[in-house]
Amino acid sequence: MKGDESAEVRVPRAFWEVWASYMLAEQRALVARAEGILAHALAKALPGESREEPDRWDEEDRRTAKEGLVELMDEEGKTYHLHIDELEPEDLADRLRVERARCDWLVWRTEDRYEQVRAWRRERRSRTEPEP
Repeated sequence: MKGDESAEVRVPRAFWEVWASYMLAEQRALVARAEGILAHALAKALPGESREEPDRWDEEDRRTAKEGLVELMDEEGKTYHLHIDELEPEDLADRLRVERARCDWLVWRTEDRYEQVRAWRRERRSRTEPEP
């Protein structure tokens, strides 16, 4: 069969079991997104950011989730959407790439917020402490 392009490639059954588990996790994530999980992560706007920006991001995330769309990112960093039913194992790298970017962005927002709170507390403390 060497050189026969019509030969069927057999994928181990265990792979499809793992893929089914992955797709179940993706479906659960869609439900969470449709219910506004991003709004919880974006609970407060960062200083200099209008409240409308995080609200708009949340609304867009809910809308796409309700439509069954998942976001993907190609190797060049360009994002696109596919319906969850169209996802194939070949899309996994693009799917993971966008999830990694989203997590990095959320961590950056959280760290930035904590640093701003710490700075505010330091300044407040320095105003209330008596001078020596």
